[in-house]
Amino acid sequence: MATLEFHALNISAHPHPNGIYRELFDRVAGRRFKYFGEKIAAVSKPSQSRDGVFWGYIFTWTEIDANQKVIDTLLMQEPDEEQKSKINIPENIGFHWQIFHYAFREKDHILVFESRNSEGRTFAPSNSERLFRSLFSEETLRDISFTLTKPNYVEVDLIIEINSIDKIYSIQNLRRLEILISVPNGDDSTEDADELIERLEKVKAKRQLTIYTAANSDEGIKPDEQMKAQSEAALRHGYTRGEGRNGEEKISISTKSYPQRQIANLDSEATAIDTAISVARRWTTLFRRSEAD
Repeated sequence: MATLEFHALNISAHPHPNGIYRELFDRVAGRRFKYFGEKIAAVSKPSQSRDGVFWGYIFTWTEIDANQKVIDTLLMQEPDEEQKSKINIPENIGFHWQIFHYAFREKDHILVFESRNSEGRTFAPSNSERLFRSLFSEETLRDISFTLTKPNYVEVDLIIEINSIDKIYSIQNLRRLEILISVPNGDDSTEDADELIERLEKVKAKRQLTIYTAANSDEGIKPDEQMKAQSEAALRHGYTRGEGRNGEEKISISTKSYPQRQIANLDSEATAIDTAISVARRWTTLFRRSEAD
């Protein structure tokens, strides 16, 4: 029985009329992006929506750059021109091909994806975030025509564990604190950070980066409730990063290092995509500290 691992992304289109998320995936399907070194990824066209969920595939592979230097691994030297002339790799051939399933929950724009598939291959959560940010970047969307209202921009962030905030604020000597908040969709949960979100919307800003540095490095920053409220707002879209010391040990912690994860077993009666859809339907996002208590 294979064990699958899943992570999730919060994807927010601005504006977001009904049906925009499926159209977004449809418009960017097949577009290729480098996400790590020579690794390339693309997504398939999405399925039809079923009870508010659609699904598809993430394809990854390695592309060989024929213009780069090559080596004969037996002789440990560069082949001569005659040997190199015999090398012929078609442009449409990729190596180390892998496939990962995704399922998208339209009601709250949560994308659940396999980070470990049934073959034991992995697709790092940070790489997925990088891929979908590229797919939905303003530059990518600029020249794409939409049937529905085209989003002005799309925010993409890993869904992270709420206790990652506590790890940062437990640094004994917190010398630097960085909090990035992006405006979420109106249907995101914002009860604990309404004032912050409303202010960004009022001044027509989509992001707020706040950096605190300790006035005295020996005493460190003394966090207050406003700082913690900012960090909770950043759980939806953004991040919090803290730097300091625990005694003599230098500490640097980012909430991005603690994405939410779920494990599911793939049994003989279910397909991998059925499992992904099931995980997507029951995924719970804990954006507020009161929900985690």
